Amino acid sequence: MTEPHADLDPLLKHLAHLLPAQGPIGVFIHHNTLHAFQHLPFEQAVCEAAAVFGTEPYLAEEHYREALRRKRIRAEDLYAVLAKEPNPEVAPGIDRQELRFACLLPGVRTFDAASIAWRMEDGDLAEEFRQPPNRALFEAVEQRTPAAVAEEEEAAARPGDAVIHPLLIRLSAAYLDQGLSYWPMPGRELGFYRAVRELFALPAAFLPPGLTGLDRAFRRQRERQMDGRAVVTEWLGPEASGWESKLRDELLALPGWAGLFSRLEQDPALFAHNAVPCTLLDFLAVRLTMTQVATAHGAAAPPAAAPSALSRQRARAATLYDAARLLRRNAATVLGWPETDWRRFVAEVEAFGPVERRRVYHLAYERWHEQHILQGMAAHRRNVSFAAPRVPPAAQLFFCIDEREESMRRALEEVDPRIATFGAAGFFGVAMDYRGIDDAGSVALCPVVVKPQHAVREQPAGGEEDVHQRREGRRRLWARLVRSLSVGSRSLVRGALSTAALGTLSAVPLITRVLAPRQYGKLRDALNRAFLPAPRTELLLMRDDARFEDAVEGMFLGFSEAEKADRVAGVLAPVGLTHQFARLVVLLGHGSTSLNNPHESAYDCGACGGRRGGPNARIFAQMANRPHVRAALTDRGVTIPQTTWFIGGDHDTCSDAITLFDLDEVPPTHQNDLAALRTSLDRARAANARERVRRFESCPVDVSAAQALRHVEERSEHLAQPRQECGHATNAVCVVGRREVTRGLFLDRRAFLVSYDPTVDSGAANLARTLGAVVPVCGGINLEYYFSSVDNERYGCGTKLPHNVTGLIGVMDGQGSDIRTGLPIQMVEIHEPVRILFVIETTAELLEKVLAENPLVNEFVANRWIRVAIMDPESGRIQIRRNGGYEALEGAPPPLPEAANSHDWYHGHLDHLPVAVIKGGA
Repeated sequence: MTEPHADLDPLLKHLAHLLPAQGPIGVFIHHNTLHAFQHLPFEQAVCEAAAVFGTEPYLAEEHYREALRRKRIRAEDLYAVLAKEPNPEVAPGIDRQELRFACLLPGVRTFDAASIAWRMEDGDLAEEFRQPPNRALFEAVEQRTPAAVAEEEEAAARPGDAVIHPLLIRLSAAYLDQGLSYWPMPGRELGFYRAVRELFALPAAFLPPGLTGLDRAFRRQRERQMDGRAVVTEWLGPEASGWESKLRDELLALPGWAGLFSRLEQDPALFAHNAVPCTLLDFLAVRLTMTQVATAHGAAAPPAAAPSALSRQRARAATLYDAARLLRRNAATVLGWPETDWRRFVAEVEAFGPVERRRVYHLAYERWHEQHILQGMAAHRRNVSFAAPRVPPAAQLFFCIDEREESMRRALEEVDPRIATFGAAGFFGVAMDYRGIDDAGSVALCPVVVKPQHAVREQPAGGEEDVHQRREGRRRLWARLVRSLSVGSRSLVRGALSTAALGTLSAVPLITRVLAPRQYGKLRDALNRAFLPAPRTELLLMRDDARFEDAVEGMFLGFSEAEKADRVAGVLAPVGLTHQFARLVVLLGHGSTSLNNPHESAYDCGACGGRRGGPNARIFAQMANRPHVRAALTDRGVTIPQTTWFIGGDHDTCSDAITLFDLDEVPPTHQNDLAALRTSLDRARAANARERVRRFESCPVDVSAAQALRHVEERSEHLAQPRQECGHATNAVCVVGRREVTRGLFLDRRAFLVSYDPTVDSGAANLARTLGAVVPVCGGINLEYYFSSVDNERYGCGTKLPHNVTGLIGVMDGQGSDIRTGLPIQMVEIHEPVRILFVIETTAELLEKVLAENPLVNEFVANRWIRVAIMDPESGRIQIRRNGGYEALEGAPPPLPEAANSHDWYHGHLDHLPVAVIKGGA
């Protein structure tokens, strides 16, 4: 026999997809904001999501018209977009393409019922109607415009939200708190619903107006021994037909908090410190109990007054008049159209409303960008040579595919053209559960869709145990002192004394941090080295195949020799690096360091689960240096000579600091090579900083590379800096192919660069693995930036200025709001929201084979969440994938501009720059 509410769990699971998938902000992982709509074509999905969430699907129409004025969109782009769509006749002598082009360029105006009377009497229409032909045309159109249909009354505001939310937010924040509050919420181990129920069972519970009686409601549920499921099912009632809409409205009233409960229910490992039971059902049970009480008090908002029928009819007539005027039709022509033609004209004009116009504008906006990138790459490809170098490079460096590393790689190749660079996902194939020597707990360093099966632990190296114990003792002493001061400052007597005694003293370091942040950071680091000396460390990453009992929380401790070889080959072979190794091969993970920045994790490595990738690079290097691993690699087609040494490192994308690990293990025979490489890295990171600061208005235009490096170092230490770095705000392209295809090209920090050699991948197995990893990661980053740009208040989290960190799990506006998800305006204000363009060095046949075998990648491609072009590995011919087919790139590529170095090209420019050839890096 089926239970009365057996469908509740699948329904909640379905509705949870509508909620933000953002976990605690300390582990910020970029993803497609509209993941619940990813099964739909992009254009349909953004409109359906707009209807559900009340959001914007595209940029404002004025933004696109400004792009037209700046020639960022051209008339030929609009023509090209309209030419690919059906073109029926809409009125005598007028086809759809002509009508739509006129509505786009110069552009039809938008009229609404609320302002039409003023515009006709005193505004722009009043001025126009002084000319008799215009007045006659409007009157003719108005005469033929049908009377406005009565609008449905808007639904009244949901009862009690203004009463419920302040209390529900405080309870949710207290329950999920990760250490910010001094007194933890009691009963958290019972789950959210039971903890709240027990809390309100206590005497003297304070209740705001509109929720009086809430304590009695919880006590009644307690007496009946109800759990969260019973509360929800009682509220739903027996009729299942309305469950989905009722529950959806409740969840979307506070989507940030509801989404956080749902995310933590799915992955409790995301808790930073204190994991507590989380279920969406419990959150609903508390909310619905409050809703019932608020409804009993009659809390509701009155519906808004609707415009009059006359105003609605005149606004409709004004839109039709504007379209007829742009088409240069007069009153006599309009009155002479047969009724069927007139109705067809009205239908076509109204179908091409604001959202549809923005759709076409946006496609033209993306077409300009697509042509600009592909024509530049096609022109460059004609001069590319794939001949193998006669001697190995001076060094080979692997960077993450992150588009911020595009400029770093270009700078390094300009500094020393003998250096070769590669791009690989920043976890470097080493998915692991990692705990560093100073870490309180372990973290997963791998893409969020991967669950690590191996644990790696950092420990003091032999002979360093005493140093480690002294360091740990001093750290514990310092922690107790800081905690004592923190707790004392909140008490009555100690708080008054500590404020008086320490207030003045604390002002000194605060002023120093604000006025001299870089110097303060250097002083802090020097004091840390003096009082907290760090021991040399080693990694527990070895495992004998026979010892499966070596496990940590269900994971193997370390990797076997065969597993190490698989991971090393999995990175080297797809990029074509199977022989001709340099004496030094360096892998640089990346992260970002900044102060007073709740979104710091959003600047870290997405391929490492929103964390730093340095440990992955270090472990990969240690694997590749092992003789037994190299011996096993020969069976996998990778031959590493004894003269090659691997080094792991970390690149801080905010300060441009580069740290190399385990340098004491580098053989004496390689010390000169290492010294030369470090000199090149220092010059490159300064050049990279110089390119970055052109977008910072706080930095003078004419600065040297050394001054630019000091500026970015200062930004990373600045307590009041709202824009520590630009992050992914320039992302727009992902190139999957050989470095020769992009080497020497200025791509303006806009391109993810994924190394892939199609000549060693006849069956496309490497391509399948590569796209399976980079499409969700790069596509997710791009789409999060897209949606946070087109509607920053609802898809993003608005400006940072009112943000308050709550419970170390997220940010709110002020002292109480929904959890703000997405990206703040300071992270996206220079972003150009276009869907990412993948340029893949492969053939159509092989790409279609990969898509057929990978449903997730195919969903991104087939539903147009990303744009795709292919470059033939042999001929270099570029084709664009559209609607399941392939179109050749139109026109002959024009000659590319050239510059001696990157600085000569970008100097003095703030906006995005076109593709150019940089001779120094070729």
